[in-house]
Amino acid sequence: MNERAPRVYAEIDLDAVRENVRALRARAPRAQLMAVVKANAYGHGAVPCARAAQEAGATWLGTATPE
Repeated sequence: MNERAPRVYAEIDLDAVRENVRALRARAPRAQLMAVVKANAYGHGAVPCARAAQEAGATWLGTATPE
């Protein structure tokens, strides 16, 4: 039997990223928040995810490597 695995994709909702950051900021308004975008955000685009997090109030970005 020669079955092919179904194609899989992930759709990243940048509005959801922003809302999650806003929700965390609301719970701890005086705290600084770090959004971690390691490994190119698991292949979903580190730059768009990082920008969305910063737009919503993340004060730091974390990554495994600076590249």
